Amino acid sequence: MSEFERIYLDTNIFIFAFEEKDERSQLLSRLFALSSDRTEPLLVTSELTLSEVLVGPYQDADDSLIDSYDGFITDSDWLEVLPVVRPTLWYAAVLRSQYKKLRLPDAIHLSTAIGANCSHFLTADEGIKSSYNLSHVRYGVTKNARSLSVIRPDEPTLTSLLQSLAA
Repeated sequence: MSEFERIYLDTNIFIFAFEEKDERSQLLSRLFALSSDRTEPLLVTSELTLSEVLVGPYQDADDSLIDSYDGFITDSDWLEVLPVVRPTLWYAAVLRSQYKKLRLPDAIHLSTAIGANCSHFLTADEGIKSSYNLSHVRYGVTKNARSLSVIRPDEPTLTSLLQSLAA
């Protein structure tokens, strides 16, 4: 596994951390705790994440979980939460033009991660493939963004990630 410079967290990572009670949720909690000790944010997500994680709690009328998600995602100094801005939407369109099966919310998340110069994208979404490259030509100029590696929140990967960050 390569060095983890910045890690984008997909929506399902927060759901696992908050709503599951198993080894994976404990490892994710350790990742959050380890990240809170850093001077520069290691973890990144999009404001879109907040909208996505709130669907279930609103369906269940779970005010406590709504408040937990809102406070955690919007008020954490160690988590960089980026807005969905026009360049993000432009690059999401480019990604969807290159990766035909990519859904719009996933393209927005990936575009946000690429725009934030993330090295890795942590997700359990099997619809997201193992890596993404954003390259396009506009006005005769080819633009290439940093390649984004997708990692999965399984126990071996999370353990390796924690060991790498603790070193």
